[in-house]
Amino acid sequence: MFLRKIALLILFIGGFSFLLTGQESDSLIFKIKGFEETLELNKLWKYHPGDDTIWASPGYDDSNWDTISTRLNLLQVEDGLFTGIGWFRLHIQIDSSLRNKAYALLIDQQGASEIYLNGRLINTFGVVSDSVENEKTDNPKVLPGLIQFNDSLQYLLAVRYSNLRAKRNLEIFREANAGFRLSIKEHNLAMQTLKAQVFASFLVIILFMVFLVLGLVHFLLFIFYRKQRSNLYYSIFMLLFSGLIYVVILSNNVTENPNLSNRAGFVMSLLFPLFFIPLTGFLYSLFMKKIPKIFWITIALAVILSFLYFFDAKGIQILYVGFVFLLWIEVTRVVIRAMIKKHDGAWILGVGVLFFILFFTVIMIYVIRYGDLNLSGQSILAMVFALMTLAAILSIPVSMSVYLARDFAKTNVNLSKQLEQVKILSAKTLEQEREKKRILEGQKEKLEILVKERTKELAAEKEKTEELLLNTLPLKVVNELKENGKSEPESFEDVTVYFSDIVGFTNISSQLEPKILIGELNEIFTGFDDIMEIQGCERIKTIGDAYLAVSGMPIRNEHHAENMVKAAMEIRQFLEERNKTSQIQWQIRIGIHSGRVVGGIVGVKKYIYDVFGDTINTTSRMESNSEPMRINVSETTYLLLKDKFTFTAREPMQIKGKGRMQMYFLKG
Repeated sequence: MFLRKIALLILFIGGFSFLLTGQESDSLIFKIKGFEETLELNKLWKYHPGDDTIWASPGYDDSNWDTISTRLNLLQVEDGLFTGIGWFRLHIQIDSSLRNKAYALLIDQQGASEIYLNGRLINTFGVVSDSVENEKTDNPKVLPGLIQFNDSLQYLLAVRYSNLRAKRNLEIFREANAGFRLSIKEHNLAMQTLKAQVFASFLVIILFMVFLVLGLVHFLLFIFYRKQRSNLYYSIFMLLFSGLIYVVILSNNVTENPNLSNRAGFVMSLLFPLFFIPLTGFLYSLFMKKIPKIFWITIALAVILSFLYFFDAKGIQILYVGFVFLLWIEVTRVVIRAMIKKHDGAWILGVGVLFFILFFTVIMIYVIRYGDLNLSGQSILAMVFALMTLAAILSIPVSMSVYLARDFAKTNVNLSKQLEQVKILSAKTLEQEREKKRILEGQKEKLEILVKERTKELAAEKEKTEELLLNTLPLKVVNELKENGKSEPESFEDVTVYFSDIVGFTNISSQLEPKILIGELNEIFTGFDDIMEIQGCERIKTIGDAYLAVSGMPIRNEHHAENMVKAAMEIRQFLEERNKTSQIQWQIRIGIHSGRVVGGIVGVKKYIYDVFGDTINTTSRMESNSEPMRINVSETTYLLLKDKFTFTAREPMQIKGKGRMQMYFLKG
């Protein structure tokens, strides 16, 4: 589920992933030559729906069974293949060095299972049944079972598995994986992992209690003094966050009830858009005279997003993440504004809020770009990351609490001082007013001079602004802004889109100093920009190491596809020539697709010209399915250029969200 992934990321204390040296053959037998720490049994499983105890027998012929993943992703498996109960069989061949040894058997599942080794029941997790009333689901997660290899080298591992609520979990709770994952781990390591998980769960429970108590205490403070609305916003934020931690407790326990975890995660997913709204209300109440309209707009948007999530609207996860980023941007804006204006105590909140947002923005961008974040649970890096995560989690509530405590103490001190100063101030008021009048009269001429100087500065700033717009937006769009004060979105039917990213960027960048890394990217992207400009193409934006450009907009061009392919070839040549003399070798994957695109300005205070449409998504798929230093084009672009360039047809591939697609590599 979406929120469970986000929640585990936000409150990630420690991760446990291990190096595998076990190997599988291409045959129907899972061969284990040996392994260190953990071996995932993730391939070559035979599956048959239904229930018959004879299927646990090693001698049973399962050659006509289906070979599928035990995860049983209902969005991917054939309809009707999983009826709620079935058997999985895995033929194993072990190395002689593994005989007469006992190992920990771990299963992460959504249902209930019985595990047989050579026909003998060795582990039971939950109650397997063909009746919903009798089935009892249980997920042992890191709670190990036991598996022992004796003198034989050949084994049959059979799993009797049921999950009768699988379709319901998909329809209601968005849980697509109906099956399980099975792994074997060295016994001592399994116990260490179990202890670490228990300790992590204990820490999470402590966090839950801290946030819950803080929320209740500040809610009571608001009840007794309602003018202090910051206590109300703070209490709501803490209570919502404690609910999020409760989901983590369910998901991070040594064992869990999948049904309870799915329900809790779904409820919190509905509330997820509301999490950071109380934080914005808290900041508004402290640093602004009145709550701005945008606060009520964000509440309305949050309710709409929750409503869309309930009905499983398309693209809701992207909307969720985008909404959170927008809130973080607004929170950052308010905090920085308060710090610049030197509001009392703004730096206390600023340090906590900005550290939290910066830390988790980097993590979320990494997860969105590269997938799940996995760190070895025993590595120094994992420990440092765990401590930083804990600090980031606590940064907002701690800074808010420190601010409120400081404000309360300072208010009391100020009240006593103000009582002492009332008489003195009242006596000096008349004299101050007279002095102010004299000062204002004397400053009149100076103010006139300052106005003239300011007028010149504004004129100079206007010129700088126009130059900046020309560097940021296409010339056509800048002219529209100057003439009309706005630029309307426009649809372009014939556009070719270019998308590339750097191969192995994370590994290379981790070895470079920031200054060198930025210098390298600046030099590379500057070269890309020059090539695009020569070929009549338009760079739209860069996102990290990714580069997006278009041809055929905002000025239409019937040679858009040819121009973009030429630019892509020159970019590849530019990198190849640069790599001959550069110590750092950069390689890119390039994807090109042609189609309809909508372009327009996004933003009000910060103009950004951006492009939208399915063509952009398809181009991204072309890039992700390309190869290093190769140009992968879609069939649409190929048909436009097949008489002008030489292409190599690729085998049709299953593209995520697009089905099977024909793609081509550009020769030359």
